[in-house]
Amino acid sequence: MKKTLTIALLTAFLMPVHAQDLEAVQKAAEEARKAEARAAEARKNAEEAAKRAEEARKKASKNAGARTSTSTMPTEEFLKLVEEQKRMKEKSEQKREGRIGRTATDSLRWMKNQEKLHTWNRKWFAGGNLSANLCVADNITDHPPFRYFSDAIGLGLEVYAGKYFDRKLGARVGLGVHNVKNRVDYETVDQAWAALTITPEEGGDPIHLYTDNGFFRFTAMELYADAMFDVTGVALTNKFYPLHVHAIVGVGMMMSGTKALKNPGRLNSLEQTEDHFYIVNGQQTGAQSFEGRVKKGSHVGIAGRLGLMFDYRFSQKLSADFELMTTFTDDKFEGIKYDEPFDILVKLSGGIRYYF
Repeated sequence: MKKTLTIALLTAFLMPVHAQDLEAVQKAAEEARKAEARAAEARKNAEEAAKRAEEARKKASKNAGARTSTSTMPTEEFLKLVEEQKRMKEKSEQKREGRIGRTATDSLRWMKNQEKLHTWNRKWFAGGNLSANLCVADNITDHPPFRYFSDAIGLGLEVYAGKYFDRKLGARVGLGVHNVKNRVDYETVDQAWAALTITPEEGGDPIHLYTDNGFFRFTAMELYADAMFDVTGVALTNKFYPLHVHAIVGVGMMMSGTKALKNPGRLNSLEQTEDHFYIVNGQQTGAQSFEGRVKKGSHVGIAGRLGLMFDYRFSQKLSADFELMTTFTDDKFEGIKYDEPFDILVKLSGGIRYYF
């Protein structure tokens, strides 16, 4: 009985508490539903806002592109300015290349010029020259060329071969053979030799033993190697020029052959003393013989070369050369050793060169 009564009292006491808890739970669930509804509405609003922002961005970008396109549309003045700048640039390029004011014929000539620049190459070559020479050595003041021109000038021939390493530098080796002339000194020729006479045994006028100009001749052979430097500046241009000027520096060997007096007259028939003085009518004269004045034998010496060469290219394979060359060698070259330290052979030559 007591047990039943106790359970009834507890049940009566707990009923209100349970009812309150249930009400609290229901209220919390309602608040949760309301919060979820507000969150859903917020998400919806956010999505709509993002959509509106995207549409606004696209619209703004479209408007900006339209404004940019409109602002960069070239006006007539701008187009004229661009065209003028382009024309001035082309004119400047034409002026630099030398093509301003060219006619059709001039343009064709210019094109041929450019073709020559790239096809008329200068590589291996061989050539030959004919030369005239003057020996500037002992006794040069005794025989000025304008007085004895035909006697003082000798002739020669040269052949050579070489290669251009670039448009500015080349080298060659060559061989030259020259007929060289020089004169015995004035005192010997015009005083001693000219005074030699022989009187006929049966009277009559005296006979002069020597009446020529006192020149002697010999053969000179030259073996050389030259460096050729283009000094015109045209080798650096983008245009073909047919004429090139080279400064030449070289070394070599110069050999002079046996010397012989030109037109000795009766001097060759005269006797000589051991000291090489002539004997006339059994008497020694004061005239020294040719052998006494000139060492007749051959001589070999080292030579240096300086010169200037003009080369004109007139076809793809051929050019014409014109050279002024000086060769310096020792004082025994022409057989007379005197006060000068060296002898000089000056050569003026011209010839043809072939390109491989």
